[in-house]
Amino acid sequence: MRNIAESPILPGQTLGVLGSGQLGRMFAMAAKTMGYRVVTYSPEKNTPAGQICDVEICASYEDHEALESFARQVDGVTLEFENIPVVALETLEALVPIYPQSHVLYIAQHRGREKAYLQAHGFPVAPFCMVSSQADLMAAVEFIGTPAILKTAGFGYDGKGQVAVNQASEIQEAWAQIGDQPAILEQRIDFEKELSVIGVRSIHGEFVHYAVAENQHHRHILDVSMIPAGI
Repeated sequence: MRNIAESPILPGQTLGVLGSGQLGRMFAMAAKTMGYRVVTYSPEKNTPAGQICDVEICASYEDHEALESFARQVDGVTLEFENIPVVALETLEALVPIYPQSHVLYIAQHRGREKAYLQAHGFPVAPFCMVSSQADLMAAVEFIGTPAILKTAGFGYDGKGQVAVNQASEIQEAWAQIGDQPAILEQRIDFEKELSVIGVRSIHGEFVHYAVAENQHHRHILDVSMIPAGI
């Protein structure tokens, strides 16, 4: 793999993005304003990102030949969202610099692995239990208690894949609602407000962050972010 530290990707070169939705479109708009060419890769055609990118590749994330062709057309790759099969990144890593790398995605795209990783590294998280069977489910609700939230381990966003459990008698119905798939049962936390911070670290270790944002949600979907936060 080419060492990105020895060969920075500069305006005029080509960036690849896995995923082609509205976030990919915003990424491409910013990159093109800076002078980069952009190639998007996803299974869909005529996508929000594809409409403005220099090249739109339509192929499966498991198509090794298409991924190799994609890698030959770009100088570096990033992701639009987390629900991309890790195998796609593993294929690309041998051919082109890609950030974040596959081991990072493997953790970030699964709520259980993500929380376990944070917990192991000293970050506070809401009490939770992994659930993959009826036996797990009953043990989890006994340990966590109620109120709680049952969340699919993967592929959840904007409130999707989440069911509130206000009392123990509701747990079976919640399990059915998420399709009896691997999940976490998480204690519901009474919080004052939600804050977020975007931090960026360069390949040389320099770190910068943006101002703290305060987020407000409507029907479980982010509606407004206020910067600076009211803290």
